[in-house]
Amino acid sequence: MTNAVLTGRSGTETLVRDTVLALRRRGHSVTAFAPITGPAVAEIRATGSPVATSLAALEAPDIIHGHHTGPTIAALTRFPGTPAIYVCHDFSSEIDAPPIHPRISRYLHVRAALRGRLVDECGIAASKVRFWPNTIDLQRVGPAAPAPARLATAAIFAHPGTIRFTGMIAEACQRHGIAFRGELVGKAADDVVKRLGGTDLAFASGRMALEAMARGCTVINVDRFGVGGLVTTDRFDGFAAVNFAYGALSDAASPELLDREIAAYRAEDAIAVTQRVRRDFASEKGAEQIEAIYRDVLAEKPWPRREPNEDERAMAAIIERFLQQKQIYDRSFVRMREGLGPSEELQFQLGELSSKTAELADEVRRLRRGGILRRLVDKLTGRTYEN
Repeated sequence: MTNAVLTGRSGTETLVRDTVLALRRRGHSVTAFAPITGPAVAEIRATGSPVATSLAALEAPDIIHGHHTGPTIAALTRFPGTPAIYVCHDFSSEIDAPPIHPRISRYLHVRAALRGRLVDECGIAASKVRFWPNTIDLQRVGPAAPAPARLATAAIFAHPGTIRFTGMIAEACQRHGIAFRGELVGKAADDVVKRLGGTDLAFASGRMALEAMARGCTVINVDRFGVGGLVTTDRFDGFAAVNFAYGALSDAASPELLDREIAAYRAEDAIAVTQRVRRDFASEKGAEQIEAIYRDVLAEKPWPRREPNEDERAMAAIIERFLQQKQIYDRSFVRMREGLGPSEELQFQLGELSSKTAELADEVRRLRRGGILRRLVDKLTGRTYEN
């Protein structure tokens, strides 16, 4: 199972952790591969599942479960003949661009809008596309707290600095007699779900919204775009289809909108929402779904495995090195995610970009002269690489 990084608690990192553990409970052997790792891998390794930063020494798996473009391509190159699935998490990000490859037999998306990227933008056959919603590990989340008759405490449960209208949320809570605790999350590496204790109302989106609801919190969906609204039983299916993140489709934040959504709270409805999340979005359910997809792929046709040749081993190693040292997923990305402010982040990115551009250009020219890059492009796209 590939991922760009395994250092903290971002959405895909947590998904990998939860899915690996759930598959292990079902009797599967799973190796996680990420070019950059950190403290987050300890939980995966504690289950007996290896975490590799290089593919070189690994045995060929039955199937490749790909997250993120670069690591997936590295695994496809290192394990010729092995079938794969690819999970798309983002609509516009190039780091999540679906690689078109004959051995990727299924393309999964975690919210309805991403089907458009796979089918309409990338031209992937609809028969190969499946919906696989995010799920959460209830053992990590813990038991659900009872819903209060009235909301007494609230907090923002999001990555640091994501919500730009914190003051407006604080004022809305004050108008409704709710004690506002501010932002619960300091760094992505923390097991932040433990901080939800004592919080009745969480302002959250995506996986963190799921975690909050499973813990018994009422959730008003908010993100950097605005306000999606209170998650209720009537609205639940609509929120689930967008992975509890309306994004650019959110309404602009306003005092009136926040007042309306807070006032709509009903304890009995909040209990029903929590029960549904814990029933339908547990990682065991996600593992059951992905296991069925694995079986479909493996039964589709014979997949003759073979050992990689010298070129393929070399190219897999080169891709790994690019991901580790010269591409987006390096330690600078991790540093920025773990607490640098917006101006520091921009300054750091610009400095890294200017210093790496010449290096990357030299590396590409060297690879083109050696012919390895040309042969890889031919294999992956069927096109001829032009000088």
